[in-house]
Amino acid sequence: MTKLTTILSALALATAANAGTSAPAPSGKACNSCNACATPAADTLGFGISASYNTHYIFRGVEFGENWVQGRVDYTHDLTDTTKLVFDASYGFLAGDDSALNSLVGTDLSYQRLELGAGLVTDLGPVELGVGYRFYHHDGDLGNILEDTHEVGVTLGKKIGALHLGMGAYYDITNEGWYFEAKAATEIKVCEGFKLVPAVGIGYAVDYDWQLVTDAAQLNGFTAVNVSLAAPITVAKNVTITPYIAANLPIDALDDAGEDTQVYGGVSVTIKF
Repeated sequence: MTKLTTILSALALATAANAGTSAPAPSGKACNSCNACATPAADTLGFGISASYNTHYIFRGVEFGENWVQGRVDYTHDLTDTTKLVFDASYGFLAGDDSALNSLVGTDLSYQRLELGAGLVTDLGPVELGVGYRFYHHDGDLGNILEDTHEVGVTLGKKIGALHLGMGAYYDITNEGWYFEAKAATEIKVCEGFKLVPAVGIGYAVDYDWQLVTDAAQLNGFTAVNVSLAAPITVAKNVTITPYIAANLPIDALDDAGEDTQVYGGVSVTIKF
């Protein structure tokens, strides 16, 4: 058994005796794979709500479980023509308590996650710059081995023709670790109201532990390559349904830690108003 799975299973076994004592919470969690090259809705107040189902919940290359359900609310407020404030809140849970550690501990482990985010995004001309803060709260059985986390981040975005490029650097204040991401996506218009969005991303960790309560799981190096294909379908003026399929391909640090390749997918419904 590898370093990361040994630590995870030991921590999970410590909390397995209490499995089922945490009351499951309603609602769900956002699917990042569906957000690339999102089409802005016309004539809205800046609010958005979405709900999604995902066959697996994979966070920065690590699978937490299957059958992830999510709900999300976001708001964008324009300060100037080039600068805006963004806020979001999401809540997700593993339907059926289908965690990735169940087979290791021999029982079902529940998990719910709340995220609250706020940021400032400005168009500098050559690039779009974003700075933000995010709070993670963990609940359920897996919440006993994960630590509530405060995170700050900086992002850069650039569009070159039909290609959307993005980079992000995120610092975990609570656990003192860094996570870096680079992504690329493009849009292929099939017909009015329907397009394909292929995307690829890669992650890199520096003393990063995926918010575990122990520092023994900190990893350094490349984590995973994620490839996805989303198909946003505009079904009404401000309503979009987005099915997607993706693959998580662990490399370097996560490959050495025993993380498995996973093909997964899901669908989201988004309403802008």
